[in-house]
Amino acid sequence: MAAMTVSKQLSTGAAIAAGFVLVVSACGTQAPTKLAADVSTTSTTTTTTTTTTTPPPVTVESIVDGRTVLLSNGTELVIAGLAQPGECWAASAVEFATKTLVGKPVQAAASSLVLADGKDFAVLAVSQGVARAVAGADAAIQVAESAAKQASLGFWGPSCSGLDVKPVPVVAPPVAPKPAPQPVVPQPQPAPAPPAPAPAYFANCTAAKAAGAAPLYRGQAGYRPALDRDGDGVACEK
Repeated sequence: MAAMTVSKQLSTGAAIAAGFVLVVSACGTQAPTKLAADVSTTSTTTTTTTTTTTPPPVTVESIVDGRTVLLSNGTELVIAGLAQPGECWAASAVEFATKTLVGKPVQAAASSLVLADGKDFAVLAVSQGVARAVAGADAAIQVAESAAKQASLGFWGPSCSGLDVKPVPVVAPPVAPKPAPQPVVPQPQPAPAPPAPAPAYFANCTAAKAAGAAPLYRGQAGYRPALDRDGDGVACEK
């Protein structure tokens, strides 16, 4: 009885083992193929998200010159696109920048300043004729400069005539005053010549004596030989 039980258990175990082999034999050629397929078709997708960060607003603490400012974060920013202020318009550039920027919030990026209302400071300054564009500046800055120049705004006007150095005024040489006319001094008129004495004629010495002309000398008016009886050149001497 014990032998039969052992034999039966062996038979049962052999059958189970045979069944296992059959199962493995039937499935052994398929499972690896499917696993390989699963491995070959599985992939991992990685998505990269780029985030654009807007620089935080800062305020302008002070103006160094018309194109250079000191920001509240300690940065000294030279505004791109603007030329070094010229001697003639440097003061007006600083005045405009001070009024427009100091104490105001701005966005500072890539050497440019954008005001709270979205305006670019470089374009605004050039459009008012208080800044000059450098060669190769952005198109917007160049267009603003052309408009200011055409309208003679700021330093494009008579104050600087578009020059960095104030033009030297042309001073006409002083005109020498004309000499004052000399006063006309009336020349003294010559005294009139005394009238020529009328020829004297005395009928006789009595008439000559009555006229107070006697005696009469030769050559004297009124003398005539008829009155000089002795011919000594003196008539009517007595």
